[in-house]
Amino acid sequence: MLTWKFLHILSMFIMVAGFIGTEVFYAAAIRRRDVRATAFVQRTLEKTGFGPLAFLALVAGIVFGLLTAAEGGFDFTGGWLLGAYALLGLFLVNAVIAGKPVVDAGKAAMEAEEGHASEEEVAVALPVGRATYILLANAITFAAIILLMVLKPF
Repeated sequence: MLTWKFLHILSMFIMVAGFIGTEVFYAAAIRRRDVRATAFVQRTLEKTGFGPLAFLALVAGIVFGLLTAAEGGFDFTGGWLLGAYALLGLFLVNAVIAGKPVVDAGKAAMEAEEGHASEEEVAVALPVGRATYILLANAITFAAIILLMVLKPF
């Protein structure tokens, strides 16, 4: 059980670092309305494959977490696990639906940097509120999941 638990925690740490780290850089660049920095974040994500790596860490973390629960005799329908499942679903919906305009802004910034669009128009259209919302919402969601995992309050 300790091996699965270690792999679960390691995978989830990599996933959270990947998603929150990316969101911090997007939010900082977009908040400043810095088209070049926004393009840099997008280009870096596309070239490094960091997004798929964070998603792979998420899937691995879920598998290792389920193995930990099974081997440790935890009830898969325990309140704290149901809460964690719901929060994970909230994160996924937030990342996919709310995150799309931020990624689209990154792609638009890349186009502006390449001269295919106006940097001024892209800067004005950057989703400042959305980028900040995603960062805060996901940080709170991850903190709540960690709290559930550690305290198992119900």
